[in-house]
Amino acid sequence: MSAGSPLAVAKTYASFVKLSHTVFALPFALAGMAAAYAVPTAFVYPRHVPGMGPGLESFDQHMQFSWLLLALVLGCMVGARTFAMALNRIIDRHIDALNPRTAARELPAGRISAGQAWTLALAAALLYFGACFAISPVVLWLSPIPIALMAVYPYMKRVSVLCHLVLGASLGLAPVGAWVAVRAMSSNSFSDGDLFFAGAGWRADLFGMAPLSWGLGWDAVGELAPWVLGAGVALWVAGFDIIYALQDDEFDRANKLHSIPAAVGRKAALWISRVTHLGAAVCFFGFVWLLTHPAPVGGMDTRQYTEVANWVWAAPCLMVVGLAYQHSLVKPGDLSRVNMAFFTVNGVISVAFGVVFLASWWRGW
Repeated sequence: MSAGSPLAVAKTYASFVKLSHTVFALPFALAGMAAAYAVPTAFVYPRHVPGMGPGLESFDQHMQFSWLLLALVLGCMVGARTFAMALNRIIDRHIDALNPRTAARELPAGRISAGQAWTLALAAALLYFGACFAISPVVLWLSPIPIALMAVYPYMKRVSVLCHLVLGASLGLAPVGAWVAVRAMSSNSFSDGDLFFAGAGWRADLFGMAPLSWGLGWDAVGELAPWVLGAGVALWVAGFDIIYALQDDEFDRANKLHSIPAAVGRKAALWISRVTHLGAAVCFFGFVWLLTHPAPVGGMDTRQYTEVANWVWAAPCLMVVGLAYQHSLVKPGDLSRVNMAFFTVNGVISVAFGVVFLASWWRGW
């Protein structure tokens, strides 16, 4: 890469990894975090507190919000996303050089060398794994899974039309990981026999006691809500990746690359994308339903304790409107608005989903 100002170099690297595309997964990761905070993990029944006497009423327990954890999750997101895009560009650099649409990208055009690209990818991986290590052992143990999916994706395009789903799955793990990061957190231990705990996790801040918290540990991985949101994100990404691949259907067929448009044609590919997005919409509504109808904890109905406002339903509604509009923009014989459908519309609806969700959690809290 030729010498230039630090700002110019930063812009080149940001363009290389399409930093602006982080907008696709980040709002859903933040929604996953907010949901993990919104749903109670347990109910605590104080039987006796010195000086207060017995018979105190039960109270619900939520994970305690942490700005440090938010910073670590953002570090995970940036690191994983940068690693994935850099690796994809490195592996595909020779194919990109042959495709007129992609020949001007940084690696085939020589604005970034392969060595510089590998350095960026490894630095991003270190950021990702370092942040996972700092969050909790559960998150660290699970951390190789999304990285493995991201590494497989560039090769999937060479062997199977399922490449779109692999890409979707890698981004769909973002809200799941964010949920587990919150719910699996643990801190100080507690051994006072005066408190009875219903449920796996708890946080206590009673009458001047120090804030204490136990996360759910591995139990957080088995909770249903984040997986439903993750499935919605995976299907949403796979659907719009099919639309994006319409631009390269002829090139893919000529170079024996696999994509749904190359395999079945543009018209059928658009129908597959529509069905995929219909599945995504079902998942988004299902996720909100699970939040507003959480499973009971300790035999008690937890709906009244879930810290999210009822107008959270606006979030999936906005996604559906955006998906419908996206499909109105692209026709088999007219791909002139593919980029608008791919980036502009998807960027707007993902941010809208995240903003509405975070606002409803804040309002509910």
